[in-house]
Amino acid sequence: MRSYYYGIKTNNIKNIDISFLNERIILFCGPSGSGKSSVAVDTIHRISEDELNQLMNSKDGISTYSISDYRNILPSICLQQENYNTNPRSTIATYFNIDTYFKELFSIRNSVSQRFFQFNTQLAACDKCSGTGISLNPDPLKIIDYSSKISEIPFKNWKSTKSEYYYNILMRYCAENKINPDMHFKDLKEHEQIILLNSESEGKYKIKYISNGRKHTKTSKYKGPIRELYEEIIKNNLPSSKKKYFSEDICDKCNGTRFSDDILKYQLYDKNIGELYLMKFDLLLDWINRHKEIWNKISNEKRAFHRIIQFIKSALVLNLDYLNFNRSIPTLSGGELQRLRLAKAQNSQFTNFLYVLDEPTSGLHPSEWEIISKLIYSLKNMGNTILLIEHNTFLKKIADEIIFLGPEGGERGGEIVKETHIGNKATDDIRYKFFKSKTFVNIKNASFNNVKNISIKLPENSLIGVCGVSGSGKSSFLYGILPKYLNNITYLNQSPIRGNYYSVVATAIGVFANIQELYSKINKVSKEYFTYMSKGKGQCKICMGKGFIKEDSSFIKTEIVCPECEGKRFSKASLNYKYNGLNIYEFLSMSVENVINEIPKNYKKITKVLNLINSIGMGYLNLFQNTSTLSGGESQRIKLIRGIFQYSTKKTYLLDEPFRGVDDNNIKKAMIALYDLVEKGYTIYIAEHNLFVINYCSYIIEFGPKSGDNGGNIIYFGEKKDIVNSKNSIICKYLSN
Repeated sequence: MRSYYYGIKTNNIKNIDISFLNERIILFCGPSGSGKSSVAVDTIHRISEDELNQLMNSKDGISTYSISDYRNILPSICLQQENYNTNPRSTIATYFNIDTYFKELFSIRNSVSQRFFQFNTQLAACDKCSGTGISLNPDPLKIIDYSSKISEIPFKNWKSTKSEYYYNILMRYCAENKINPDMHFKDLKEHEQIILLNSESEGKYKIKYISNGRKHTKTSKYKGPIRELYEEIIKNNLPSSKKKYFSEDICDKCNGTRFSDDILKYQLYDKNIGELYLMKFDLLLDWINRHKEIWNKISNEKRAFHRIIQFIKSALVLNLDYLNFNRSIPTLSGGELQRLRLAKAQNSQFTNFLYVLDEPTSGLHPSEWEIISKLIYSLKNMGNTILLIEHNTFLKKIADEIIFLGPEGGERGGEIVKETHIGNKATDDIRYKFFKSKTFVNIKNASFNNVKNISIKLPENSLIGVCGVSGSGKSSFLYGILPKYLNNITYLNQSPIRGNYYSVVATAIGVFANIQELYSKINKVSKEYFTYMSKGKGQCKICMGKGFIKEDSSFIKTEIVCPECEGKRFSKASLNYKYNGLNIYEFLSMSVENVINEIPKNYKKITKVLNLINSIGMGYLNLFQNTSTLSGGESQRIKLIRGIFQYSTKKTYLLDEPFRGVDDNNIKKAMIALYDLVEKGYTIYIAEHNLFVINYCSYIIEFGPKSGDNGGNIIYFGEKKDIVNSKNSIICKYLSN
């Protein structure tokens, strides 16, 4: 049977027809933002969802896809990379319903209700952590800017409207304890660091300072930033804005099991439920098999253990042996969660399903690609149809059909094209540059998470690739160790851009305020006229600057274009003011490459940012595009640009998988920009699986040999050209010479 989709116009898709034979693997390729997800996820998958909802009389919101007709569709499951789950009570056991089988087993063995073994109830939860298994503690890594001088206030939770107060009391305390305020925090003696962070002064200081334009006088003791945060917790007076300075540690009462002592007294083959949930998958499987002779003879236990074993074995095949069932879903990477979903799918007995897989090899080491391709192939052999969205050409070998979208991203994409017509071929080859370091920073016996006692000389003024299998310690090295040793750092992680109705490209890259200022000066009126985000003269009063209004009824909830501003967000009064014949809405709605020509010469920041966006292949974006509509690859590059310009005084960048979801051609353009930064004296560390990125680095630090407790070691460090001679390197066989 063949499925047909006619006249797709979703997002940037230009009225295309798609059809494919069922029980096949169809691979969607093309540049970032070319429309792959718009077709596979936002159209094909959403149509299947809507059809199922209609059959089951389920109420749902209005779908945003645009299509003329479709026929012979399949029920669909979509496995995406993004992990938006923020519920700390959601664990691998509960998310995948494996806890059902554990509760059944403990109920059988102890002749009590299954509800006893559910930590999300008051009856079973640890009374100290309320079933979360964690406690909040101030995190020095989130609080301290190690490269700042004491006189610059190196404590991030003191950067506020009261910063002058904190500066004055800090200087008084340093003088009293003979601490040099011109020293960088990382260069202080250990006992000096400790007292600054944790101590309380014996006497009080009378401090005069200005806050919010008003003069104040306060008499108070010095309390270190960590001590101050602990006291706010004890008083149960911690503002939500300060939670970002805390990390989650294991609850010292339940030891992370989440259960109360009353529940942990129940046993299953000499183990309580908390102990089993905390066992790594490989060790748990060994434990289950040791008792097989007994449970295999009991039908109810045999069924439950069989389902648990199925899930664990699939997870082990996907190199997830280091996880446990108590692991919180929000702490998983998108790649880990997607692999767990694949493990669950592999054990399903359903056939004739449509699986939409969004970049299944993203975030995975090249040594793991073969495992994923075999699993995808096995899903096909079970009678399913697979739609793959991928930049990785490795998966071409298992595809029955390949559909190329392009030729570029955004408005220049959305068409079915030949592979040879994709992208700008002028950047297909960039010259490799080796940046030899003349200076190094010594690290001795450093540890964080699974990275244990590493010693290394870190290169400066170069491009350093950090690689290794998933879970080997790359992020721990970047986030937990490097900030303690390097100066002037900016760390950019893998998390997607989070925003709201008002978040657009201009706000994400930090140029909206500059454009607002430009319009204000040219027209000699208040800036208030040129903002849509807050109440005032510039915001449409009907939609409150959102561009749409919600219509609710007992039958349906939908969003319609605002009849007052016609989706422009601004008030009519605002749109009367012009610059070069354009009102602010028209200006923001142009493509980046066209806006560049409209910027006055004295607005250099805007020009620099937009030129960089254009140079890395996103000149097609418009500044008023909502960030929620960006593709994964577009989001990652926007984050990179924002990081570079938001922290322009910083000279060291720690980039954690910045090119996830970006095609190689656009990565090449971004690498040219990074080369330019290194030539200007910057140091850049990139943790990546992408082979193209690693091939263009000067030095390589490889972690391994495996994940979790079996990782965390440096198995190669040196110049990129010498990795071919390494006996321990895993990635060397995948790199070009």
